[in-house]
Amino acid sequence: MVSVNSGSSPDTKIGHEIDYYIRDLRGEVVRKSVQHMLEDILRDYPKLPSYIKQREDELKYPTPEQDDNVGGGRALNKLSDPVGREVITINDDRWLQQLKKERQAIDECLDESGVVTEKIIQETYFKGNVGLRMVDLCDRQIIPVSTTKAYELRNSFLVELGKKLNVDVM
Repeated sequence: MVSVNSGSSPDTKIGHEIDYYIRDLRGEVVRKSVQHMLEDILRDYPKLPSYIKQREDELKYPTPEQDDNVGGGRALNKLSDPVGREVITINDDRWLQQLKKERQAIDECLDESGVVTEKIIQETYFKGNVGLRMVDLCDRQIIPVSTTKAYELRNSFLVELGKKLNVDVM
């Protein structure tokens, strides 16, 4: 369900802007911009394991630094500890940690959701049904609930995912 907030609630924006948002089953609200961000994360979910492996490989096998030492002398203060540097880098890499956090949050949300919600998320975001809208999925009985119920289940999933990712959904 898409609602328009035109300034009657305390979460209004300054000025005369209209904030579009979605509402889940419990009445919790998600801004459209947050919804789109969460949907992008869900679309990337099937590729997350390869992204994580690629990033770990980049950290394990970094491209060597170019030696600017043209004079031929040795670097006296340069310690060589590639294994220690690799462990610190993998544990401290923010992008890698964010990818792992996204995968874990989606896995947890899928485990906590019902069969129908899981089917909605898989059909909508993981299979890449290009051109198939929620209405089409419900009309073809790919998703065995009404269109309204499908949107409500999807919105509830997005709210829970946003909470697990510590995204400000309001």
